[in-house]
Amino acid sequence: MARKAARAAAVQMVYEQMLGGAGGEDTLRGLIEFVPEEDDQQYIDGILSGVAQHAEQLDRDIADCLKGWTLDRIARVDLAVLRVAAFELCVQRETPDAVVINEAVSLAQRYDSPVAAKFVNGVLSTLLSRRDAAGQET
Repeated sequence: MARKAARAAAVQMVYEQMLGGAGGEDTLRGLIEFVPEEDDQQYIDGILSGVAQHAEQLDRDIADCLKGWTLDRIARVDLAVLRVAAFELCVQRETPDAVVINEAVSLAQRYDSPVAAKFVNGVLSTLLSRRDAAGQET
């Protein structure tokens, strides 16, 4: 299955977890539009565990990139998109940066609005610039 669909599934599951749900197998069966193959499931599981494990740092990194905003003002769906993308950009580092940002922008537009997509793009572009300036790029 396409990584794009797996990423969308991961965002949906992170969002469900943020709202107090389990974000588990029932979500995949009931809400997600595809049945993940083994490599997709491993990717989704890695995103879910990574976002949970690094949640505090991801939120600090995102908050540091906000201009005139706080985390609690961000729509939960946009925050889910930002957390998944920040994890991929700063921790996982398996997907090219441009792909992560483009797909995050697309997901923000799909699940929220064009304005949200611009916001997500700005936050992630700032995050990427700060990551690179800090010498974290390999």
